[in-house]
Amino acid sequence: MALPVPAPTANPLPRFAEVAASLGMRREEQARFLGLSRSSYFRYLKAQEVEPGVAALAEFLPSAYDRLIELFGSAEDARVWLTQPNLALGRTRPVDLLRSLKGYEAVLETAARGVYGVY
Repeated sequence: MALPVPAPTANPLPRFAEVAASLGMRREEQARFLGLSRSSYFRYLKAQEVEPGVAALAEFLPSAYDRLIELFGSAEDARVWLTQPNLALGRTRPVDLLRSLKGYEAVLETAARGVYGVY
């Protein structure tokens, strides 16, 4: 199954920050998630554009979150699924895997298999 890869936007960090906050991540955790210092993170939040690598990484979380809402039917179910350790993902929290394309794909595939009953 081909998964949609998020298309980078000019500055995806405000949306990333919104979703990350809804998952209970503090600003410092958000910066670490993206591999940025706290000051760089705050600077990027206000910028018109960000480095392509940071922008691409910042797209994974909101894109996965939106897809999981579609799959599960509610933001709360998506939030819980993302933040709880998942046996199918090696007892890792799915949100922790959203730092790479490979992790992004694994999270969405695992969620879809669970929803559609394909193991």
